[in-house]
Amino acid sequence: MHSSLQTNHFHYIGKGPYPAIELWSDDAVQRSVPLVWSGSGRHSDESLWLADLSGLLPAGEWQFRVNLGDGRLLHPEFAPCYTTTLRSLWMQDGHLFDYRPAPAVSPPCVVKIMDFPGSLGLRPLYVYLPRGYDEHVDRRYPVLYMHDGQNCFDAFVDDSYAGAWQADLAASLLIRQGLMQECLLVGVSNGQEQRILEYLPPYARHLPPPRRPTVAVDHGDEQPPRQQRPLRPVPGRADATLAYYRDEVAPFVAERYRTRTGREHTATCGSSLGGLFSVYIAWQHSDFARHHAALSTSFWATRTANGRLEAVERIRTAPRRDIRLWLDSGTLSSPGRGNDGQRETAQARAALLEAGYVEGVDFQYYLAQGATHSEDAWAARLPMVLQFLFPTPG
Repeated sequence: MHSSLQTNHFHYIGKGPYPAIELWSDDAVQRSVPLVWSGSGRHSDESLWLADLSGLLPAGEWQFRVNLGDGRLLHPEFAPCYTTTLRSLWMQDGHLFDYRPAPAVSPPCVVKIMDFPGSLGLRPLYVYLPRGYDEHVDRRYPVLYMHDGQNCFDAFVDDSYAGAWQADLAASLLIRQGLMQECLLVGVSNGQEQRILEYLPPYARHLPPPRRPTVAVDHGDEQPPRQQRPLRPVPGRADATLAYYRDEVAPFVAERYRTRTGREHTATCGSSLGGLFSVYIAWQHSDFARHHAALSTSFWATRTANGRLEAVERIRTAPRRDIRLWLDSGTLSSPGRGNDGQRETAQARAALLEAGYVEGVDFQYYLAQGATHSEDAWAARLPMVLQFLFPTPG
């Protein structure tokens, strides 16, 4: 089946005696709008149909299904109706578009660049390409950079440390329903043992783990073995990681793929220390990206000697940034105990409000009841995050 919607019109391609668009609300059909024949379809078994929904659609999300008029209903496999924010759309093969798509479109896919060279050392990059990327060669796409890239995609779940966020599945489902813009998702892998320093802001310090003890033999007449120097905290290197994203990864992606450049079309997303890295980018390098998501952020890692959270204080006192931020936490750090940084995240929300940011406009705060500090919990929240970062025009 194939369909289209332009301005407040709905087009549907398919055979049927009296097809209609059924507007859905409160788990029931509220109104039926007949479809009017508008032309030939892609082949002899199809026709193009049109429905004028002017003045009938509520603000925000709305729901519908298609009654083919011969006893068949067209709706998603997983729900009784479509839910979308698009005000003007085409429907084709069960997918919603805000433009007229090619007669057949390629499925979404994830490409793995095995050993991307750069200043931080060889590591994989993962690039999610949306449906129809191959056919719509004139289209360019916004880009979401996701930290801990090896944990992002179900297609490469075997690369993950403790399970994947399933970002490819979530994005494909949202795009199919017109709840999220078509975009590229770029998973940038962390440096494994260097991960903490890579994501930690330079105004914070990290004490490396203790070295393994050396083995020495005392032969009596020799000098005693040299003592190891005590470990000292070292500053974070998030500034170098941001430069790596900006000067190496982003140009590579822009050269190889059709991206929309500029901060308005760029987003970042991370959890835990990755969330802290997104907050660092938003306030210290806001020219790179306008949209950011910080899940279960490790604000605690920036605690100073006097007990202040330096990252939160910078939110409170820095000049106001032109950014959009998703901020969340769960209520458990592990099953049955902890709080997943709930208190610190609430302090960050208070700092945003004190600095003049408007909740629901500049940022969105979400508290996930019962959620743990885990890949599964972040995967569960990711559909909301993706809709926030790159919503469809409503």
